[in-house]
Amino acid sequence: MAKLNLLSPHSPFLRLLLIIALFLAASLIPFIGLLFLITLPLALFVLCLLIDQMKVLVAFLIILCAMLILLSFMHTVLPVFALAATGLAGILMAQTARKNYSIEIVILLPAFVILGAVVFYFIYGGMQLSMSPWQLLEKHITEAVESNIQIYSRLPLNPEEINAIKNSKPTVIQFFIKISPAICIISILFMIWINALMGSKLLHKRGVVLPNLSALSEWRAPHWLVWIFIAGGGLSFLSQTHISFLGINIFLVASFVYLLQGLAIVSFFFQSKDISIFFRCLFYFLIAIQQIVMIAIAAVGFFDIWIDFRKHFRKDQATH
Repeated sequence: MAKLNLLSPHSPFLRLLLIIALFLAASLIPFIGLLFLITLPLALFVLCLLIDQMKVLVAFLIILCAMLILLSFMHTVLPVFALAATGLAGILMAQTARKNYSIEIVILLPAFVILGAVVFYFIYGGMQLSMSPWQLLEKHITEAVESNIQIYSRLPLNPEEINAIKNSKPTVIQFFIKISPAICIISILFMIWINALMGSKLLHKRGVVLPNLSALSEWRAPHWLVWIFIAGGGLSFLSQTHISFLGINIFLVASFVYLLQGLAIVSFFFQSKDISIFFRCLFYFLIAIQQIVMIAIAAVGFFDIWIDFRKHFRKDQATH
């Protein structure tokens, strides 16, 4: 009788299955599907904390297995692994947040799941194409750069500018290959960070408060990160290619962590001054499109180690 109730039209579990099925199916749509894939951790994170987590996990695995069977007939199963990794990341976010783990654990554990899936893709994909994972990475970057050059060649640019872009292709390809590990790690961390931030706000509106995620504006990077930041910057200037390659990637990832700390300080300032949502969004948009502003925010996060900007904001607030 209980099984029949689960499959009845008014069953909450059936509605849960439909929601997850629609979200996963939308993730496979070209172009727009990327948005659904990126926000899949958010959807499952929120569902797990509003509904029974075990039911969400079971529903997710049922839909995932069904999609695996369907896509196996089309000889394309890799998308299922991408869905599995991002979905499990969201469920892991919910599990760690529910147990009040630190924000670092809530972000890093799901990030490792997705990073592991990326590594698996390049190993498995390289084996399928009889090439090394690094060669597969070079292939993808080369194709991406070439497609962008084709787009630029269609723009109303001077012939000299188009030729300059085409001539710079090998340099651009090598540059992106060199920093690709950092780009991958930063992209994953940023995706999980945004999902956690948005999920916390959505849950707060539903009356679910997660103490560690609610205090993101108070977050600061560990003090020992400064030594990794300095070491990465120093190694990037060495003449040995492999050491320099390692150094620049370490430096970029550490810089991104300080950018997150800078954003936390900006968020604290907005909250303390009660800045309107419109101006907050406008400033965040400016950060996204202006690299110099992004670098300035990262510098604020870095120098916060010694200055403690939030302490000064609290003093100003107390005097008023």
